Amino acid sequence: MKRIKYVYFYFLFLLYLIVGFFGDVPLIKKGIYENLYNYMGLMLIPTLFFFVLYGFVFMLENKKKRFFWELRLYYIYILFFIIAYIFILANLGINFGTAPGFEIDADFIRNLINKSLFEYKIGYLPTYILYEFINLSLRFKQIPFHYFYYGLYGLAFFLFLLMVFGPLIRSINRAKEKRKSERKRAGMNSGLMEQFEIQEKLEKGEKLSTVKSERKTSSPQKKNKKAKIENEAKVKEKIDKKGIVFRRTVTIEDEQE
Repeated sequence: MKRIKYVYFYFLFLLYLIVGFFGDVPLIKKGIYENLYNYMGLMLIPTLFFFVLYGFVFMLENKKKRFFWELRLYYIYILFFIIAYIFILANLGINFGTAPGFEIDADFIRNLINKSLFEYKIGYLPTYILYEFINLSLRFKQIPFHYFYYGLYGLAFFLFLLMVFGPLIRSINRAKEKRKSERKRAGMNSGLMEQFEIQEKLEKGEKLSTVKSERKTSSPQKKNKKAKIENEAKVKEKIDKKGIVFRRTVTIEDEQE
């Protein structure tokens, strides 16, 4: 409950900021929004969506689910930046074909900053990150520029794999655990049915040795879905009828004559 209360304050604060953008509100100056737009530009839109969705993720009580969706939010947010960078570089004439022979010079850096800030308006901070990324190839001259360029695609593909195949692997593991629990439950039901049959025959006056020999010579039941369902129904019916619950395995020793 405390977590949900904190989320309410979180959403109220976000709503207060959004309302302050369109009108005058106490404690917030208009210059704050101008600075935010200057630093983040159009990337302020995915940033806002990130914080809104993060509030909903924060409401999840299950820690594993919350961590799972937190990671997906970060992956998507980073992908927005990578896609924007690839788009800007493509408009500067850099693609898979031209990247290996491309050389960075002062004109390219100038065009990069102009397009990022004034044409596509991604803001100072994303532009600075892109600028530093391009400068990596200048600092490490032994590594060609196209390696860094292909690294953008590699990072985007890696994040996509984490987003898509992560849940897929998780669902496969859940299916395996479900099948394992079903096999375990089927074995327990089979043991209960055997105990019920032994108990019923003993109540009729049959000897334990005769009952055991019948169990050994009887043909095994087919392990299909229909048989499992019928077996579970019989076990449930007998437990309800007798009003007992087996918590431990009952061991019946042979009668000594």
